[in-house]
Amino acid sequence: MTYLLKQKIIILLCCLFSITSIQAQELISPHCEPLLDSQTAAEVIPYGQGLLWKISKQDKEPSYLFGTIHISDKDVTTLPDVVEKALNESEQFVMEALPDAEQMLLFSRMMFFHDGQQLSKLVDTSIFKKTKSILSAYHLGSDAVSIMKPWAAFLLMNYPPDAGDPLDLVLLSMAQQNGATVSGLESLKEQADIFADLKMTEQVKLLTDTVCHYDVIEEDFIAMKSFYLKRDLGGLYNYTQRYSMSREPVYEKLMTKLIVDRNKTMAERMQPMLDKGKSFIAIGAMHLTGAEGVLFLLEKQGYSLTAIY
Repeated sequence: MTYLLKQKIIILLCCLFSITSIQAQELISPHCEPLLDSQTAAEVIPYGQGLLWKISKQDKEPSYLFGTIHISDKDVTTLPDVVEKALNESEQFVMEALPDAEQMLLFSRMMFFHDGQQLSKLVDTSIFKKTKSILSAYHLGSDAVSIMKPWAAFLLMNYPPDAGDPLDLVLLSMAQQNGATVSGLESLKEQADIFADLKMTEQVKLLTDTVCHYDVIEEDFIAMKSFYLKRDLGGLYNYTQRYSMSREPVYEKLMTKLIVDRNKTMAERMQPMLDKGKSFIAIGAMHLTGAEGVLFLLEKQGYSLTAIY
């Protein structure tokens, strides 16, 4: 596996905070479906403003919960002073999943078929041709793409093909340099299983939809980065929900597994860190907000929440 692919795996699996929204463009295959505006009014989202939150409870040292976006753009990885101060003063750093070598190797194996199946036999010919073209930017050759599972190709395409460290890894490196202990809330395998457990027909649909409308993914990242830098998580949530496809069963199922179910898991697993105090917990920003978000779950457990940034 190339160094770049290893970096992409880290980016992807430290950072499953959302599925990039896609828009209707020129169709390249009869299998492509146009997307329609959902016509649903924008929701007022609880905890929709703020990235850094102070989490406190009586008789416990306070901790911080920080929402990340999993890209390597300097506008994002250059930390505001208040965020850097909170990180530097913390004794424990917690992220979604620590990118250890064993878990990365396991995930890389999960990305590919090992039983003779081929991606070209599962998708339309034009979709496969375009898939190879797109993934060439990720230093993946034709032989690798030919045995890649649909979910893995789909996931890679939803992140920009750069080799820089995403925000999550920047935070991890800073915490280690500060001498903080580090831990994860999940394993990389748990995160990868979300996609690997999808039916093959569901995986193919996700990949096909993404390839059909790939031209606008970069535009979406510009918009999503803008919401993030403004700390507008409510706007970010509504942006990702603006097309009718997001309400199709496969997308609803995936988002439930990616966001709602994992919110509950992470809120539960961070309890020992919060009990200990002086922790800096970094998770995808989309996990913070909403009536089923981690902040809401922590409030229900009696924590006081204060937006710091």
